[in-house]
Amino acid sequence: MKNNLESICNIVLGTAGHIDHGKSSLVKRLTGIDPDRLPEEKERGLTIDLGFASFLLPDGRRVGIVDVPGHERLIKNMVAGATGIDLVLLVVAADDGVMPQTREHLTIMEVLGLEHGVVAITKIDLVDDDLRQLVREEIREALAPTFLRAAPIAEVSSLSGEGFDELRRTLVGAIGRVRPRETGGLFRMPVQRVFSLKGFGTVLTGIPVSGSVGIGDVLEVVPLGQKGRVRGIQAYQETTDIARAGHSTAINLTDVDYRAVHRGMVLGEPGYFAASKMYEARLSYLPRRRRPLLHQSSIRLHVGTAEALGRVFLLEKKALEPGEESFVQLRLEEPVAAAPGDRFVLRLHSPMETIGGGEILSASRWRLKTGKEHILSSLRAKEEALGDAVKRILGIIEDAGYETVAERDLPVQAGRPPGEVREHLERLLEDGHVIRSQRAGQVVSARRLADAARAAGGIAARFFEEQPRRLFMETAHLRQSLHCGELFLQELLARLEAEGIVAAVDKGRVRWRDLGPRIDEEDELRCAQIIDRLRGSFTPPSPAEMAEASGWPPEPTAELFDLLAERGDLQKIAESIYFHAETIAESRRRLREHLEREGSMTAADARNLLETTRKYIIPLLEQLDREGLTYRKGDLRMLRT
Repeated sequence: MKNNLESICNIVLGTAGHIDHGKSSLVKRLTGIDPDRLPEEKERGLTIDLGFASFLLPDGRRVGIVDVPGHERLIKNMVAGATGIDLVLLVVAADDGVMPQTREHLTIMEVLGLEHGVVAITKIDLVDDDLRQLVREEIREALAPTFLRAAPIAEVSSLSGEGFDELRRTLVGAIGRVRPRETGGLFRMPVQRVFSLKGFGTVLTGIPVSGSVGIGDVLEVVPLGQKGRVRGIQAYQETTDIARAGHSTAINLTDVDYRAVHRGMVLGEPGYFAASKMYEARLSYLPRRRRPLLHQSSIRLHVGTAEALGRVFLLEKKALEPGEESFVQLRLEEPVAAAPGDRFVLRLHSPMETIGGGEILSASRWRLKTGKEHILSSLRAKEEALGDAVKRILGIIEDAGYETVAERDLPVQAGRPPGEVREHLERLLEDGHVIRSQRAGQVVSARRLADAARAAGGIAARFFEEQPRRLFMETAHLRQSLHCGELFLQELLARLEAEGIVAAVDKGRVRWRDLGPRIDEEDELRCAQIIDRLRGSFTPPSPAEMAEASGWPPEPTAELFDLLAERGDLQKIAESIYFHAETIAESRRRLREHLEREGSMTAADARNLLETTRKYIIPLLEQLDREGLTYRKGDLRMLRT
């Protein structure tokens, strides 16, 4: 019989507390389910890995419970379970009071951004009333600076059942104040366990953090890259057709080798999620730390169900004092799959102590440097965009810098469904924040384009200042100076031309309306002499020869030849070989007439026809080939029709 999903609340309750404080016994008394599933756990009476159960509400709905281990050596298992919970049940034994792992678990819950919780004092049958009151006061003191400062406290005995009616009422009230998880968006589930069942194959379990999945859907294991079809789903050990965010879920997949999958991987919709070795994040360094956190410190990152070693690179300053926050870049030794907005926990590599945590902002494409304002500005924008899909999409486009972004790539980069992304993109286009490129399927940030236009003006001013005899600037020079993409450059030049800032864009060159050659009367006179000397000549002098014959300085003379070529008076056909434009036209006329009459010609025929030398005729014929007037066939030139 298929499970009615409406009877499952999209909220997960998680236990926390010191070892041997009775968490598993409390869960068993509360739900009737023993969360300790491993033989070793039952034998030792110690929770080693995550346990799962469900709690029945008075209205018939059920809430999932994750029971986490309390031992300090098993913190990574504890964090893996805590990542998916919405409400914490902090357990403190009456005969022990607040212990180190009580505080450690409490810190982790706070770092993970939890806002709701209930406290249970267990083993009250082992102490008298006075000690119970002392423990209650100790708990209140410990919780005063935390999100549980006003949390209700229930006193229970898992042995006799005393206080459990009150605990149930308290939990029901607390659950009612928690906002259920959204079930929209793309399906994503950090993997907590993986195993194989005979006759079924690979089974992956976890708590989905977004979206929903149904029988027959195809999912991808990241970063493994293997894809499989969903052949079966269970939510709280009951068969169902669909699993949603906030459900403790087991998914049976085809075509995925269970031996290649492990805790820390992510199961999600194919093509939308990726793993990275570098993440940008906002880090809060715990106030109870005794010394500063130094730049490039070795850390253990816990995000989702993953644990990875790496280093934390501080981006605002080189040391972080206890209680301070900073943008950071996390550089890891192995790829981890995480998404913007995911909460994370940082622990030292050694000793393994929790030092802080925060939110992932995005995966990094480059190694970031400390103290760079443009980097910090970008990170502030990403932080502001968390939880706002429109700002997130705009941030992705602006983060591309001087590059266009393919519309088809936006859903993957944003981690949102294509339909939703298209809707948000149209809004950004209407508001003028984004411009659709002339090249189909590409968009560009209006702000980045405006920035590039201002920068291009400065680049052009410097170019013509340094080269006062130039009429055009090569677009390749502009692109290299801006470090922009070719499609972005095309969009930029189109904008500059539409605004009248550039007068012409032609053949890889651009002419600025208000910038260009600055030549004096002497240069104008030399230009006239060059034109007169080259007009009608099929053996024209090179710039160096002209300079030597006229007693002119060589470099300015070469610049004047280039200027005349840019103006169209001359045409450069090879290095140091320039022909007058009228001479080129005359050569075309003569050679065309000869080819129309004779059908073909050799280089020697062309040389004799134009009364020139091999030094000039070969480059000239190659130029006419490039123009499409002629083509070469062996030693002959033919007229291209």
